[in-house]
Amino acid sequence: MGDGRTTNKRDAEATAERILHCAQEVFHKRGYDGATTREIADRAGVNIALISRYFGSKRGLFEKAITPYLSLERFFDEPVESLADRLADVYVHTTPMDGFDPFVVLLKSVSSPDVGPLLIEALERQAIEPLKRVLKGKDKAARATLIATQLAGLILRFRVLQSPPRNAAEREAIRKRLTAYLSALIEVG
Repeated sequence: MGDGRTTNKRDAEATAERILHCAQEVFHKRGYDGATTREIADRAGVNIALISRYFGSKRGLFEKAITPYLSLERFFDEPVESLADRLADVYVHTTPMDGFDPFVVLLKSVSSPDVGPLLIEALERQAIEPLKRVLKGKDKAARATLIATQLAGLILRFRVLQSPPRNAAEREAIRKRLTAYLSALIEVG
């Protein structure tokens, strides 16, 4: 005979995961201030009280659903010499995953008094600081900031405003110039 507690724990974990996934979609679509816990609960097919039970609040849910995905750490597994190419490829060619792009959520939500400071701190901790650690030479903080803001500008243009390059040639020209710009910031000695 099975242990009912194990089944209940798995069900609770699956429910929490479903809430997180639905929260990502709603925050992506509406930003923090436009999203409601009612819409998230309805989309997840759960009682709204479960959001408070599992995450404490809308802000707690936002923190768990969004901030872990703002990291640039995945780009640092390979040599820094190819970092500019990797960043340019991802930010010029990649489309959001399954209706969720954490950086779109960041741009739509950073002006919120509730989560703006949380997002700024997460961006500093998960993007700027890791960039500073891999950069060599002087002015690391300034260069890391310029890299992050350039990428944020592309996300704003391509993904938030939904104004991507008009054709493959324009996309490739942007990728090529972005790579050169990022390389200059990364390789400063």
